[in-house]
Amino acid sequence: MRFKITIDDNEFHANMLDYDLVNQIAEMCPFESNFKSFHGHEYFTKLPSPADDEGCPLTDKLHANKLYYHKKWNALFITFEDEEVANYKIVHIGDFEEDASEYLKDCGRNVHIICETAD
Repeated sequence: MRFKITIDDNEFHANMLDYDLVNQIAEMCPFESNFKSFHGHEYFTKLPSPADDEGCPLTDKLHANKLYYHKKWNALFITFEDEEVANYKIVHIGDFEEDASEYLKDCGRNVHIICETAD
């Protein structure tokens, strides 16, 4: 499955991993949100509805240009810098085809994002 992620009118695409969690997020699409910058390495927003990450592998290492989900916050993350987040366990759910991280590095505190399924 692919998602189309429009960030401040700039279109990007992400190849999503084959998890039931991703299917749950796809069912919420399309949705719009203002994502907030967090600790200089990611943008995040709360999803419109709760999602369940049961059975998904958890990680504490973020990599640039990827999408992640955090169940405790019901949050979708877009990362633009590699970072270890030892206090959190999150799920890697997708990889951008284009380099969204270069664009996001120069954005301010908030970005407006539209998330849609692409196929």
